Amino acid sequence: SSGKVLMTPQPRLRTGFFSTLSQDTIPDGTLRECCTSVGVAKHGTPLTLDDDVKVDLVVVGSTAVCPKTGARVGKGEGFAELEYG
Repeated sequence: SSGKVLMTPQPRLRTGFFSTLSQDTIPDGTLRECCTSVGVAKHGTPLTLDDDVKVDLVVVGSTAVCPKTGARVGKGEGFAELEYG
């Protein structure tokens, strides 16, 4: 409702780099589906390397984060740094 756009990385960079989702473009009744990688691929708008985007906040999943250094331990394969830089 506040006009925010979610930019989400594609899992393991297999189907592209990032996609965007916004409340205005998600079809009625598909919000739960859009919370999955399949839903993002189906309903998201792919971004290219040439697209100009403004990012206000980056959220990266992790298992634990060191409060002093910000170092994190996750259960993924380390693609978050490659996806966003």
